[in-house]
Amino acid sequence: MKNSLWVEKYRPTIIKDVIGNEEAKTLFVEWLENKRPTRKAVLLYGPPGVGKTTLVNAAANEYKFRIIEMNASDTRSEKAVTRIADPATSFTGLDKFSSEIKGNMLFMDEVDGIAGNEDRGGVNAIIKIIENTRVPIIMAANDCDLEKLRSLKKLCLLIRFQQTRIPLIILALKKICEQEHIKYEFEALENIATKSQGDVRSAINDLQGLSEEGKTLTEQDTLALGLRNKDISMDDTLQGYFASKNLTEAVILLNSSNVEYDDLLMAISDNIPRRYADPFKLAEAYDYLSQADVFRGRVGVENWHLLKYVYNNLAQAAAVDPESYKSFEFISPPIRVITLFWTKNKRTLLANICTKIGAQCHISKYEAKMIFIPYLRLMLQQKKKAPALIEWLKLTPEEVTFLASLKMF
Repeated sequence: MKNSLWVEKYRPTIIKDVIGNEEAKTLFVEWLENKRPTRKAVLLYGPPGVGKTTLVNAAANEYKFRIIEMNASDTRSEKAVTRIADPATSFTGLDKFSSEIKGNMLFMDEVDGIAGNEDRGGVNAIIKIIENTRVPIIMAANDCDLEKLRSLKKLCLLIRFQQTRIPLIILALKKICEQEHIKYEFEALENIATKSQGDVRSAINDLQGLSEEGKTLTEQDTLALGLRNKDISMDDTLQGYFASKNLTEAVILLNSSNVEYDDLLMAISDNIPRRYADPFKLAEAYDYLSQADVFRGRVGVENWHLLKYVYNNLAQAAAVDPESYKSFEFISPPIRVITLFWTKNKRTLLANICTKIGAQCHISKYEAKMIFIPYLRLMLQQKKKAPALIEWLKLTPEEVTFLASLKMF
């Protein structure tokens, strides 16, 4: 398996190469060519991995638009939305008059990720931008049947995307195998396509994870995909992960485990020094792990399409030196989790004190912790002033004792 992801390597660059959803593609092209002028924006909706973002990128390339991309679930407030979207939709750049660039195209992904009071301003800002736009505005969502999107949908042409049909996914997988010189059994591709449940991106990722250069991909190889939803414990996950003989085994194991991503990252970090005795191999493994951690941060709570990069780097860390593996005793649960468990009472006390300071001084708990607590400790050491301060903040004896003994946090 190469470092480059096949989903990116074989992403279509023209509309006709986007597989499936022919009706949706036709409606989108008609709108883009101004054959449906009654709507200034379009909302593409449907399950993940069926080609919504791919179609937008292919259309931008084919019609020579510059994409201004924005993740609506990350950019929530009216101020944030306006700062990015307003300039992109209000002005005509000089390069629009060149033969290379036709103009801007604003693409707002994951608009269904907007939720809560904070985001009402964000929705209103999007509506204002649509009403005054001079460029095409495209939005994408997995679910558009949400109350918060009702006012937004009235301004948009709604285009529904369905799950991609299995025969089309099989055909796409066959083309990739031919390009990568991968020998395969038809039943293997059929299993991968079927288990993807219409998600093209997932199918391509599974194909890459199971394929090995010089080895025929068999139906037997794909049976492991059936373990995807099996609940595998932390110890079993670590055992299989560190014992992986190659990248393929590591990827399959990671896809099989339901261990929480952050716990898994911490557990692998704790145990890598026990896995690799060679400092150079250890450094290489930590480098892959650090890249996985960076992508986990970018995933946040919304951008799950980036999870493949987390898995790819974790798999690389497991396969730095597969021949050197010797069984060892795992550190589990992660050290950080154990530390948090034993310090829970102290953290709860500190949080309660910061809440009381915040209520009296009208500041955030963070400001109370970082700015006020150090001074409060000093003031409590003054016997004359301490009683009045304790009464004002309504501190309990336990909280006073905790502050007196507090050295760091």
